[in-house]
Amino acid sequence: MIMKKIICPTDFSSTANNTIEYAANLAQIMNAKIELLNIEQLSPAAPITSGIIARENNMSTASTLKNVCREVNRGFNITCYYDIETTSKTLEKAIRENSSEDDIIVMGTNGIDDSYQYIFGTNTYHVIKKSKCPVLMVPEGIKYSPVNKIVFTWDYSKDHKTAFFQLKSLMENFNPQITFLHLSKQRTSFGDDVFLTLKREVHNYLGNPNNVTFERIYTGDSEDFSEAIDDYMDKSKADMLVATYYDRGPLRNIFHGSLIKDLTEIARYPLLVLHV
Repeated sequence: MIMKKIICPTDFSSTANNTIEYAANLAQIMNAKIELLNIEQLSPAAPITSGIIARENNMSTASTLKNVCREVNRGFNITCYYDIETTSKTLEKAIRENSSEDDIIVMGTNGIDDSYQYIFGTNTYHVIKKSKCPVLMVPEGIKYSPVNKIVFTWDYSKDHKTAFFQLKSLMENFNPQITFLHLSKQRTSFGDDVFLTLKREVHNYLGNPNNVTFERIYTGDSEDFSEAIDDYMDKSKADMLVATYYDRGPLRNIFHGSLIKDLTEIARYPLLVLHV
């Protein structure tokens, strides 16, 4: 998988501006181009009136985006262009339709804004659910730094080979130390055997690199895997967390969707979600 385009949704907030700078640094390393995407949502209750207002706003928006692209082009020597979409579609659907499986979406977040987001998830989480390409969440205030250490949360699934394929692309660009982190409630002899078998498979698939390690966490009776992962990230000082979202299987989506939702709410580090 070669990700050649970074889609960066922007609403001109300080969080979005910080994300553009983060994405520009990534684009330099990945030899990718950036598309700044501005979504102007129409009001379903008054589509004609809101459409007129949106068209007027688009002129100012285009001028601003053009200036931002010029600064990115000059400062990072990468291709940067913009797109403005005026639509009645939801934010996540509009972003999905502007992306392909070979892209990566880099999106900023300022966490939970209200009770609705606490219950149903942040905008970033909804984009992750609807997207078919990797989504990188950049929390508010997180500046770009070299990605030297990655933690990848994984389970015992053959579908993770798809994620490993995507990880190879990251390894080629950043050459990071990667820790495969597995969580379970308790340790069993069967679990030990499976863990060792999968370690060998990962090493064989990735070419037995010396920058790959494996760790396990036992949570006991705790159901809060996201908190355990967050604690590990804090202690490990890793630069990025990588997790997977399953696009098939309702039971998997219930568990992994809940885990991803929780992580998007608490993570204070870049979170990359891969679709498998």
